[in-house]
Amino acid sequence: MDSVFLLIDIFILRIILLLISKEGLILKKIIKFFKLLKRRIDILNAEAELKFILENK
Repeated sequence: MDSVFLLIDIFILRIILLLISKEGLILKKIIKFFKLLKRRIDILNAEAELKFILENK
């Protein structure tokens, strides 16, 4: 799962470099989207871990 976040970080950096001369609003929306995506992935991971723990008690 760490590799997914690494790819997301690299993708965000590439977008920043491409859009550095463009309007900042677009960049802010893209960063906000990836932050929300990361939060959702974290929640799903936590749910899966909790389910695994509860099933194997």
